[in-house]
Formats: sequence, structure tokens, C-alpha cells
Amino acid sequence: MPGIQQYTPQLSSNDPQGFLLGSNIIGDFNTTTNNGSGYGAFSAAEKNQTYFAYFSSVGGTNPEIIDNTSYFLKYLIDAQGNVVTPQPNSINTLDMLQNFEPGKVVNVTSLEGTTLFSTLLGNKTITNVGKINTLLVSQTGSGVNDFISSIDFTAPNALYTYSDYDFGFKAVKTTLINTLDGTFRTCSFQGETYDPESQYNTSLSFYTFGQSTIPANNPVSFKTQLNIQPATITNLSIPGSTVNSQTTVIVRITTASAAAPTVYSHTLVQNTYVVSTTQNILLTAPYSNFESGARVRVEVTATGVLPSGYTILTDTYVLANSDTYFTLTPQYFTNITAASPYFTTGSNNDTYLTASTSISNAYSFGMIAETPAASLSMSFSNIVIDFKPQPGDFIRFEYNPSKTYIIYEVITDSNNGLVFRLDREILEGTKINNFVMYRVDPNSGNQIILNVKKPTGTTGGALTGFIKPQYMSDDLEKNFTTIIQKLVAEGTI
Repeated sequence: MPGIQQYTPQLSSNDPQGFLLGSNIIGDFNTTTNNGSGYGAFSAAEKNQTYFAYFSSVGGTNPEIIDNTSYFLKYLIDAQGNVVTPQPNSINTLDMLQNFEPGKVVNVTSLEGTTLFSTLLGNKTITNVGKINTLLVSQTGSGVNDFISSIDFTAPNALYTYSDYDFGFKAVKTTLINTLDGTFRTCSFQGETYDPESQYNTSLSFYTFGQSTIPANNPVSFKTQLNIQPATITNLSIPGSTVNSQTTVIVRITTASAAAPTVYSHTLVQNTYVVSTTQNILLTAPYSNFESGARVRVEVTATGVLPSGYTILTDTYVLANSDTYFTLTPQYFTNITAASPYFTTGSNNDTYLTASTSISNAYSFGMIAETPAASLSMSFSNIVIDFKPQPGDFIRFEYNPSKTYIIYEVITDSNNGLVFRLDREILEGTKINNFVMYRVDPNSGNQIILNVKKPTGTTGGALTGFIKPQYMSDDLEKNFTTIIQKLVAEGTI
């Protein structure tokens, strides 16, 4: 038998989508026919769906999914009239997903003699299956410039509060330090301006962690700024003549473990500076995790070459002023505010969407976005789940259904950067900071979302009925009317 070709049905003006064509017609494969069902064509699609659904109410999906309607299932019904209720993460929910897949056509009917919901009946296409969860939103209206300029994130509920892991402190120098001896010595700071756990030792100038940073997944970074005055030297041949020498200053931030608290053997960061005039030098350590009991301190030394015929008049000093400090900063706080721009793309509007640092941090820390008040007024759902986008989630820019994209990949790097790869290129000129990001969770709801707008004026109105897959099993098709009569008689529906 020659190769099978694609079956292309002939559509009529009364049936532009082909819903009414005989899905059962299988032509004689020994004879070419003119209806696309004979020799050289596919057989009709297999009728294998074993459930239809009974829905007990409907609801609009705006503004997350524009101009769609959710049908809330109460029962799945098989060919013997057995009734099951889809429950989150259950085998019955899997049956629902297998029988009602996005992109498939269904037929919606109702026993109610109403015209109020007539547009919700008939042949429809499944858009999504599951419950809509908003992840992040800036939109405040239907205009391209209707979006809020900042979004707040808060820590999720947990056994601990993230404020308990705010290790931040700042200690400022109040005394001079002479460093020109060629050996490292501790740089002392006093008068810390904030220290929530009082873990900074002002007499010995080190910070001790009272508890580990690891349980909160909240790395910390140390930073020190030192105001250095280089050595002043005088020319013995010219009395009263003085100049600043070129002094080599080395600054490092070192740690000691809880097991050996006096041994500062690990250097977080170190740098060398050549100082010829009084100047500030800044040293910042990378974000790191620490165990309870670990200590951290700043160490500094300075060396210089004394030219022939010169003598030291004044040694190198770390000056005492507000510009000379030692700080610790957690990477994440109890709250984060992300300001627009929230995202960027490449030089062209490509398939990659790069999140801002604040958005990336909120993702890394698993925080929850607060739904902007203006977005709530627009009827967006209140955000209740952590900001952890995943492949399969959606992002829509502007209030425009054609600018809805699927997140294909979530990419992170060692610096906590966050990048989304989308299913296609972002349209040129799109306001990417006007957006909503949402998930349709198939395992946490009993909703089938169809591509039809819920009629206006039906808020609070009830509609019940049945959703039939386009291709049901022979037994289910044959027994459909009898099953309905039985369920009505029993009072089940």
C-alpha cells in the first residue's frame, strides 16, 4: 500500500472549523475518494476519551487570561455512569488532564433552558486546564503605560523569620592606627552604629556570628573602607622640606572558625594599594555563608622604601573618621522592593528576558510578591505563592493576549542572576515592564479554561452542564444520553 497522506477535510461555510464533519467516516482504502477519507488519506482520529465532565459553575479569567472562561468541574463521568470528583494531585485529576488537553476541541451543553449563557455553549477549544495563580504583576490598567513603578516582596512564612537572620552591622573608627611596621595587625573599629545581635567586639575589633547563616540561605558580605594617610618623610639635606612617601598598603578581611576562633587563617578578600596622598580605599568581600561561632576581622599593614637622605617624620596611619568603617550586609532582607525597569532584553527583542537584580534576589530567596493595590483594583488575584517561576508558566506584556509568552527555560548563574527563555521573540516596541506572570497549575484545581469570554452581566449567575471531548469512546458516546438520564433521576446532577 502506498504511503499514507494527511487527511484534509473539506470545510463548509456552516462549519468553518470542521466540528460537524463525520469524525467516524473511514473510506475504502482501495479506492480514491473525493472527500479526503479514501486511498492515500489518514483514517479518522481514534475515539478513545473515556470520560466526559459535569461542571457546576463558570467564572471569568480576566485579567490574567483575557476573554476566557473557567468551567469548574464537579464530576468526571465514565461510560458506565460512575462519578468521581477531581481532587488536587489525585488520579482523578490525571484522568481529567488526559481527557481534556489544551488545544483540543470540546462540546459544551446544558440542561438549562437559558439564553443568558448561550455563548458559553457549543464547540470550544481548551486553552488551559487548572487553577490560575498569579506570580508577579505590574499592570494597573489596559493601557500600555498602565503599570506600577515598583513591586514589593516579602519573606514567605516559615519556621523562622528572616529578620532573625539580619546580621547587619556597621562599626566606625574612632582612634588612629599606626601601621608602618610591615606586619599585619587588626584594624580596630569602635562605636558601631547598628548591630542587632551585639556580636561585634569593640575592644578586640572582630565580629562573631551568633547563629549560622545557612538555615536562612542568606549569605552575607563584608565591606571595609579605610582612610589612609601615607608616611611623611623629610629631606635631611634640606631642613623643613617634607613630602608624602609612596606607601604600599595591604588590606584583607579574614575569618576564624568556631573551632579555632583565634586563628584567622582564611582570607575572604585582599588587595594591595599604593598610597601617595591621603585617600579612601574600599574592599568588598563576596557573599558567603558562615557557621555559628565564626569570627571576621579587618587586617592591614603598610610598607615603604625610604629614599637615601630621607627620614620618616610621620608614620602611615588609618585615620579615624566616619569614612573609615567595617560593615556586614545580608544578601537578602525581610523585604525587597524592585523598581522598574524589572526586565531587559538584548539589543534586539530576542527570546531571552533578563530580570533586574532585585527581581533576581527575590527569586533566589523564594520571596512572595505583594499584589499592588492598583492591580487588585483591576481584579488581579491576590498573590499567595512564592516567586519561583518555572518552565510552562506564562508572561503577558501589556493588556494584550497576542503578547502572551510561555516560559521555556529558567536560567540562573552563580551571581544569582535570573534569565527567562521564552517560546518566541518579544514583539518590537513591547512595554516589557508592563506585565503579568502567572501559572496554570493542573494539579491544584478542577478547572477547564475555554476560549470564550464570559458574557457581561452574568456575575453571580449559575450555569451547569456537560463538557464532552471531541472524540469519545464508542461506549461513552452510545451511553451518553442514558447516563445523563440516570444521574438526573438519582439527583446526582
